[in-house]
Amino acid sequence: MTLSLKNIAAGLVLIGALSMSACISVLPKAKPAPTVYRLSVPHSVPEIPVKHNKVVNIEIPQAPRALSGTDIVLSPDGRRLTAAAGASWAEPVPNQLRHALIDKLAGDGKITGVIPSGGTRAPYRLNIDVRRFEAVFDNGEEAAPNSIVTLNLTLTDTKSRRLVGTHSVMTNVRARAASVSAIVDAQDAATEKAMHEISAWLGNLIGDNP
Repeated sequence: MTLSLKNIAAGLVLIGALSMSACISVLPKAKPAPTVYRLSVPHSVPEIPVKHNKVVNIEIPQAPRALSGTDIVLSPDGRRLTAAAGASWAEPVPNQLRHALIDKLAGDGKITGVIPSGGTRAPYRLNIDVRRFEAVFDNGEEAAPNSIVTLNLTLTDTKSRRLVGTHSVMTNVRARAASVSAIVDAQDAATEKAMHEISAWLGNLIGDNP
């Protein structure tokens, strides 16, 4: 049987359509992009002259593996930990906490917090141990969870390595609902409370020194 050009063209179109259909069915369906959150960032920080005897190196906080990444951590019972699906922090939790404290100190104006670098010399060093940074569903999985921040602090004299003081901060804020956005807001508020307490503690230790 002789095939005409018209029949050949029609056949090619049909084959092409079948090929496209096969390709489309094989490709995975696109997943929604995860939502990325960050802690509150101050709109502006006042410019205050640096008093060299009141500068603190804020070391990167130490945290257990579950709290050291970008997961928004949840706990169904206060012991088990899991991560919120489809959402994450913009940067690792320890980095966010360090930046939040530096911003808070700058806003208060009594003490200057800096990130250690090769040429940075500061009379004090602050080490932070992150013990908890999660939302606990203490009233059941359908109820609004309690966002918790627990930090252990150690302040030392850089030159003499003398221990200046230790302090523990424990704050919590109840989320308005059992949703990721509500949990982020509550975690942000609990962090702000913790930063306020740390700033006040540092101020009492070294803020009034001549």
